[in-house]
Parts: sequence; structure tokens; C-alpha cells
Amino acid sequence: MVFLPLFLCFLLWVTYSGQTKGSPFESIHFQLLSILPFLISGVVFFGLLGFADDLISLSPNIRLGLELLFAGFWFYHLNITPTIFHYAIENRVISLSVSIFLMVFIVNLVNFMDGLDLYLVTSFFFSSLSFGFILSELFFPNSVFFVILVCLFLALFGFIFYNSPKAKLFMGDSGSLGLGFIILSLPLLSAKTDQTQFDISLLFYLFPIFWVDGIFTILLRSWQKKHIFQAHREHLYQHLTDTSLGKTGTCFVLSLLNLPAGGIYIYFRFLNPSLKISHPILLLGTLTGYLFVYLLIRLGLKTGRKNLA
Repeated sequence: MVFLPLFLCFLLWVTYSGQTKGSPFESIHFQLLSILPFLISGVVFFGLLGFADDLISLSPNIRLGLELLFAGFWFYHLNITPTIFHYAIENRVISLSVSIFLMVFIVNLVNFMDGLDLYLVTSFFFSSLSFGFILSELFFPNSVFFVILVCLFLALFGFIFYNSPKAKLFMGDSGSLGLGFIILSLPLLSAKTDQTQFDISLLFYLFPIFWVDGIFTILLRSWQKKHIFQAHREHLYQHLTDTSLGKTGTCFVLSLLNLPAGGIYIYFRFLNPSLKISHPILLLGTLTGYLFVYLLIRLGLKTGRKNLA
């Protein structure tokens, strides 16, 4: 997908410009240099892997094996200690295994959800508004990750125009796998740059619709003994496009629905911390609310189709 090389060109231009004294990027130059190899290697690997899959339809086992090998190499050199609900995973083997699984799962989850024009990009745009509050102050303006996000959205701008329903240009595996890597790598790299631990549970608040719809559909297809890597029309967004919302309405409604989870987290953890709700309880409550609404919508759509029949 053309936005990936354009994104890398923007990053390299910012890096080069930061060497110049008086450049607006001078203050972030050394931070950008420290994370650039990790960012470039992942974008190039997943972009090329997706491109090869688009061309010759790689076997799921071969693709999964390559992803696992790269993720292991990437996390071994990144050397961060992930946490779950603020409990550090100190054992190196366990932390590497969890991190590798997380990367492969999220990259492929994003790939599974790439079936609606503009859906991935708008979801990422709205969810990125929560990045700075939930993950790191490095996502605020005049920071290295804010600049990276701006570069990404600039690279996606032309794609957004041509991918609006009815789309003339599609992301393909090369784009969705690369974007999936970026979605995961930015929080991870911000933790490394900020010298803080990365809490896996915080990822839910950034993309709750992806998690609920993606995991529910995978579990449903597994229970029905269907191949999870085969193309299908069982995601919620695919059913909603057949309603009066259409593609455009479905895209923006589902993308906006990612925001309440981030707002809930920000309210209880920062704006009203006196309530003293533990992080696991807060996550469980938010997840339960999203799952309830999700199942209610799916049930309503299923009932409506039966009535029409």
C-alpha cells in the first residue's frame, strides 16, 4: 500500500531536518533516532509480507511463522518489561512470549477488520485522540510521537480521499498489516522512550470496538469450526452496512464508538480519582458495557433479518 513508503519518507525527512540547528524538529531528533530502527523495520517487514500475500496468497502457516520470527527478533532487541494491571512480567521468557503473541494477534486482528472502506483509518484517527491521556505525554504536541502521528495522517490523506465509499483504492494486506504494526508499536515505543512500563490492559481503551468485534467473531467462527483466516461477512460492521446506515454511516458510527472507553478511563483515573476504582474493575466494567451493547446490536440485526424473511 502506497501510504507506507510515503510515511517512511516523511519520517526520514523529519529525521534529516532535525539535524539542522534551529529546525522545529531539533528537540525531538535524538528521541526519533532511538526508535527509528524499530519503527522502520516493522513497517517494512509487515508491508512486504502483506504485499507478498496480496500477490501470491501465502499459506497462513508460512505467514504466521514469519510473523512470529520477526516479533521475537523485534521484542528481543526492544527489551521492555510489559505489565498486566500494573503487575510486571519480570520473567524474560514469559514476557517475550506474551509480547510476541500480542504483536501477532493485534496485527492480524487489524487485518481481519479491514473489510470496510475507510474503517481502519477513521478508527485509528479517533482512537489516537486518547493516546496522550492514556499512554504517555509524548503523544502531545511538540513531541516525537505527535510528529509521527502527523506524518502518518499526512501519508494517509490521499488514501482517505480515494478509499471513501465507494472506494477506488483499497488498503490490502500490505497496508492493513503495516498499519496494525504501527498501532501496536507506538504505545510500546513510547513506553521505552518514556522509561515507563507498558501495560497491556490499556490497549483495550484505545480500540474497544476492534477488540470486542474481532475477538467475538474469531471465537464464533472457531466454535462453528470455520477457518478464521478465510474471508467472510460475519463482523458487526459487515452486517451494519446492509442497514440504513450504509457504508459511510457504519464507518463513522463504529469509529466514534471507540471514544467512550477512553473517556471513561480518563474520567475515573485522572478527573475523578477519589472514587478509587481499581484498574481491573474499571476494565471489566467497561468491557462488560461494550459487550452488552455489542450483543444487543447483533441480536437486533439477527431478529430483524428473521422478521424480514
